[in-house]
Amino acid sequence: MIHVLFRSGPVRRAGVYRFRGAAGPVEWPKVDGAGLGAAGAWNFLWRLGAQPQPITPQAQRLPSGAILFAVVDDADDPSTHEFLSRWHAHGNTIVAAGAPAAFALHLPAGAATARSPYPFAALAYRLDQRVEPMAPPAWSYARWDDATSGAGEGELVALGGERQSPARATALPLAAPALVYGDRFVYLNANPFAAFQAWLQGQSDLGPWLAWRPRLFWLDEHVAALWRVLLHAVPALGSIPRPGVSGLGATTVVLRHDLDYSRDTAYLELETARGVPASYAVLLDRNRRFWTARLAGVRAMECCYHYNTIDRKAARADAIARRMRRLLGGTSREPVTRPALGEIAGGGLKRQVARARAGGVGIATLHRHGAFLVYPEWLDALDACLRAFPEIGGSSSLFRGTVLRWGARRIDGNAGTLIDFPDAGFPLWWPFKLARADAATLLRGWESTSVAECEPELVAQMLDHRIPELPQRVITLSYHPYHAARATFRPAGSVAWFAAILDLVAARGVEVLTLAEVYARVERESGVTN
Repeated sequence: MIHVLFRSGPVRRAGVYRFRGAAGPVEWPKVDGAGLGAAGAWNFLWRLGAQPQPITPQAQRLPSGAILFAVVDDADDPSTHEFLSRWHAHGNTIVAAGAPAAFALHLPAGAATARSPYPFAALAYRLDQRVEPMAPPAWSYARWDDATSGAGEGELVALGGERQSPARATALPLAAPALVYGDRFVYLNANPFAAFQAWLQGQSDLGPWLAWRPRLFWLDEHVAALWRVLLHAVPALGSIPRPGVSGLGATTVVLRHDLDYSRDTAYLELETARGVPASYAVLLDRNRRFWTARLAGVRAMECCYHYNTIDRKAARADAIARRMRRLLGGTSREPVTRPALGEIAGGGLKRQVARARAGGVGIATLHRHGAFLVYPEWLDALDACLRAFPEIGGSSSLFRGTVLRWGARRIDGNAGTLIDFPDAGFPLWWPFKLARADAATLLRGWESTSVAECEPELVAQMLDHRIPELPQRVITLSYHPYHAARATFRPAGSVAWFAAILDLVAARGVEVLTLAEVYARVERESGVTN
């Protein structure tokens, strides 16, 4: 049996981002991934095919011979200290990360918290000369003045130099161990579980490190690398059950179509002729009634909602200004789009979803329209939707675009970053859970990544890419009908590509499901109630 420790109550940390959320004022921890570690450990184990069970410090009945993943931010919480003591006394093992003072009974004395002096260098483990990125730049870690009395293994390093390349990067020692051992205990320095969740949901930018591994499988490969580290440190993990989801095969493909300003039915006709299901994300534009009527007659198709993130009033005003400049003989500049914060933050997204449902659009899954992922306001707003509408199974919001963190409203290379085509930006090909850092809780429902407008050769590469440690995957491929007959990605339009991709998927015997059906099957087997 394997468990993940979730604390109860809010996360109180210095360095917060304040905003007004759907349920009132929010203080979201910004530093070191505080509040995200338990979710990261849960998603890490879930991606491996395990079914980890959440547990809180208030649990009275404890198993024996079990393994606990404990990521603790608050070193002064007495209930956590008492629980960890009881857990260990039952003959159980602890895999730990976070504040070293929380594990004072298990770690060597003299632990201190340090922070890397290299502000743009990721933290990494060097074990047997292999270097694996484990946490974003400037995160804290534990160090000791001595060599931790032989309890440490490997070393923590800062990745500098040509940081995108394993062959060219420099590894600058930080005089700290990667792993520290105790009796039925291992401590992972630099909190890789919180880092995993921060990268996974966009709180930290993965962009500078994407070239370190296959870009479209970066987080999948990261899970496999961290698993190999853990199997070395805790061999007993090799015997934990990893059944995966019995309702899904080794590979599942989701075909998603964002119906942006188009009535082109070429993809729908191809799928209908072949009996292939797909998820059609309907935008609340002048084509809404056309698409809801067409999809209502095809039972295999999912009609879902394409929620807006673009300030359409500003976009229309900008378009008018550009036309006027052309009429007056001036030079037209590139169009400017801005995030529609009011349509997302607080109750904005909830109001969008309510309008979509009233207009006959399905809301079993929600799909982002537009470039903008405003973090963490978007996640707070999505949480409000999941609470208000039980029929929502989850979202598909994490792919390429512009991520605006901590109040940024434009790309600045720091709080505002760009995920360019064809990168997925959040490359984990399996449904996962988002997390609230302010409450250290998992959201209800599911999230997944997608990649848009892939040529058949790239789809073949993705289907053929295997990671032995990961038994299953769900790959969402997005194709916009707007480009089916336009030369945006292919001179004669993308429809020929799409037909070839349907052939490719059929030839490999890969099951195709709607995203709503994937989420329904995953939900039945996850064992998580929240």
